[in-house]
Amino acid sequence: MNKDELIAQQAAAARGRVIGKGEGPSGPVNFDFKGVTRQIILATEDIKKQSKSTFLLKMRKSITGGDGKDGSGGHINGAILGDLVAPQLNKEVAELSKDPTLTNARVQLIRGFLQIRKEHELEVYRNLMVQAALPIYLGDITPAAMQLAGQAYRIYLSRVIQTHKKQLLLVRSAQLKNVNVDRISTESLISADKVPESEEDAMMIQEIKMGLSMQEMTKSLDEDIRASMSMPINLDELDQLSSRHGAVMQFLGNSEVGQTYNKRKLLLRKSYAVLDVARYIPFLHSLGLKLAGKLQGVESKIPVPFLMEARIHMQAVRLMMLRLQCGDNSVRNSIGPTFNKAIVAYRKALRRTSTSEPHRSDLPVLAEFAQVAYFAFQNRELIRATKEGAKEILKLAKKSIDAAVTVNPRYNRLQLKILTALNRLENNKK
Repeated sequence: MNKDELIAQQAAAARGRVIGKGEGPSGPVNFDFKGVTRQIILATEDIKKQSKSTFLLKMRKSITGGDGKDGSGGHINGAILGDLVAPQLNKEVAELSKDPTLTNARVQLIRGFLQIRKEHELEVYRNLMVQAALPIYLGDITPAAMQLAGQAYRIYLSRVIQTHKKQLLLVRSAQLKNVNVDRISTESLISADKVPESEEDAMMIQEIKMGLSMQEMTKSLDEDIRASMSMPINLDELDQLSSRHGAVMQFLGNSEVGQTYNKRKLLLRKSYAVLDVARYIPFLHSLGLKLAGKLQGVESKIPVPFLMEARIHMQAVRLMMLRLQCGDNSVRNSIGPTFNKAIVAYRKALRRTSTSEPHRSDLPVLAEFAQVAYFAFQNRELIRATKEGAKEILKLAKKSIDAAVTVNPRYNRLQLKILTALNRLENNKK
């Protein structure tokens, strides 16, 4: 076998490892965060079932040699990561085998895994995201867990980019015999004028571009988490507050009412901090929407919980738009319905603000709704909005931005954009 044939064989094998058996190049398979979320939810359900199982059932599993891998791929006890670097993480895996709900043990497992600087296949980093998300989906949301979820996401993006870069360079190495390929930048590699030799090459370039853009979206994620999250929160606290708060406030004495009020405010503040971060991590969107729904049950008269829900939907829209821009047409039909969910949430938030006597605290809702309305005007064909539908949104946005300008004049440029867009639609201009 000559050198060129060997290179072609290695490139084909590499593509198989990157794309996976049975998966075609129709879309960015490595950015299927819906699939990651499904894995997280299934593993979370398995952990909850195991933690609620009887003593005899647990004993039976220990006697019959059950290791927690059945149906969950080793996610329950973290063996899916721990076995790759055993015996260094055997202690953490053993602790999680006894009690898979232990947040600290899983955090230590992930930290230990990252400290052992060893390269793995992409699937391993996908599993890393699942492991990092489990404490959060189980309801024990600590700053450390959120930081690891953000790190796992960014590490995965980096590994996708690096893996595809190596494979593309491997494919082209016959033309780069005397060049140090390590010095070739990713940007120059994907911006080359050369047409991709295959659909697999085209998809690798597509995923590199997407990965770079998603990295840019989250470049300050670690700093944001450290700045906004300083205290843990357990979702059970929010459940108790939601179901019992009304009765407590009505029947308890003054001092206890004051304590309950302060606890309520603290829980809400911690919850908002979680939501402000979760929207930037795609596999936390489902948990974020669940949390926003709980907050809407607790605080149904203020706009913030509905604003948080809207932001998550809009971030999902932006990610789908990014996929579309990178050539993935499979998301086109999902953009409109997801945008509509965002608009519904924004309108609920808007109904809980004042446009007649707006305050500074109303500005996020007033301004964001106007920005989203202008987005709808610019992309009305993509989101499948009718002319009348777009016009209705813009009219409401004009009322919203007019109120915002009375509080802060810096929004006058956005006010002009909304007015111009509305005039164009009313005058039958495109």
